[in-house]
Amino acid sequence: MITRIVNSDSRAAWMLVGGLGIVMSVIFGFTINAFSILTLPIIDAFGCSHEQAARIATVFMISMTLAMPAAGWLLDHVAPRLVMVTGGLLTGLAYLAAAHVSDLDAFTLAIALCGLGAGASTYVPAFVLLSNWFPPRRQGLAFGILLAIVAAGGTFLPMWLNRMVEVLGLFATMEVGAFLILVICVPLLLWLVRMPAQASTASPWPMDAAVERGLGEVLRMPHYWLWIAMFLLVTLSGLSILMGLVPYLVSVGYSASEGAAAYGAIAAATIVGSLSFGALSTRQGAGRTLALGILVGGIGLVCLLQASHQTFGFAAVVLFVLAWGTTFNLVNQLSPTLLAEFAGRRGFGSLLGIGNLVSGLGAALGPMLFGHLVDRTGNYVLPVTLCAVLMVFALLPLAMLLGAQRQTRDAIARQDLER
Repeated sequence: MITRIVNSDSRAAWMLVGGLGIVMSVIFGFTINAFSILTLPIIDAFGCSHEQAARIATVFMISMTLAMPAAGWLLDHVAPRLVMVTGGLLTGLAYLAAAHVSDLDAFTLAIALCGLGAGASTYVPAFVLLSNWFPPRRQGLAFGILLAIVAAGGTFLPMWLNRMVEVLGLFATMEVGAFLILVICVPLLLWLVRMPAQASTASPWPMDAAVERGLGEVLRMPHYWLWIAMFLLVTLSGLSILMGLVPYLVSVGYSASEGAAAYGAIAAATIVGSLSFGALSTRQGAGRTLALGILVGGIGLVCLLQASHQTFGFAAVVLFVLAWGTTFNLVNQLSPTLLAEFAGRRGFGSLLGIGNLVSGLGAALGPMLFGHLVDRTGNYVLPVTLCAVLMVFALLPLAMLLGAQRQTRDAIARQDLER
């Protein structure tokens, strides 16, 4: 009987990973992962500047980020299905509304509402939910598989999306996106989203020993703010590159379809990175694995700066895709586990939500600043260089956090020896 319960819960947990991966793939595929593809069509449709077009992505990120702590807090206190299903509905309906406006301000407002829905139905809720199904030692791999599914959708969606815009136009393409969100994501959330049964949470997976701290105590810890600083720097760099990649490649001589192909190749590389680094984290730990990923990603951005070189520009783009594509999403994959290691599970949803609020609001300025620098300088060299610098700087707070964690573990070990 116990074996049957264990197998049932194990299957339910992995089905949840797969279902949430599909939901995030579709929602992100038509929103945050699509804005780079949609930037030039938006400029053509509304006659706006690069900065104004980039502001749409910024508004989406801000509204999504504002929804995350509220969703995290709700998931610490109430059943998750209502929160996530409501978020999915809002996302689809707001995206549909955006497809039927002719004014840039109204379009931006609809995308902001779409961001609220995405914040309540994707990243923070998904990771909080899965943290209740998997122990910390398996979370890196579970999160990696989740993000690999999201990336798998991204391998073909950018090129498909670019082709749809060419054939149907911007607004008809967005109507298709809204339809897919409403008929795929909402039913999946209704079907799969639930917490594990209390009676069986101890049976399927032996839980790792974890420190349990209150919300106020964690907020006073330097560990938490070092974690946020690292999260902010990596997210600011990564989001800016994601939003500006296709226009940048077009500016140095590549076609829009070639830029979309590179965007899709990054998603393919993300699959490999999510799975391989997720497996590595089960042996090396989330912190050390993340540090390696940030270093490799920074090297990838240096390669991107050579994309316009006549001799080895294409090779530089390939190296960028391999290095940055396999690592840029690791901060989303491994940061929740890193947080759980020093904060525990109590209040985890609220802490993850607050962290995403602080880092997300800062990072949301990235695309707009990126576009502003392009408008002022007339090229992409300065903003891409700044993104590389931010990536490297993120290693400093991460190293300080890992050092503080090591000191805490050593102190606990000494106390145990003295006893």
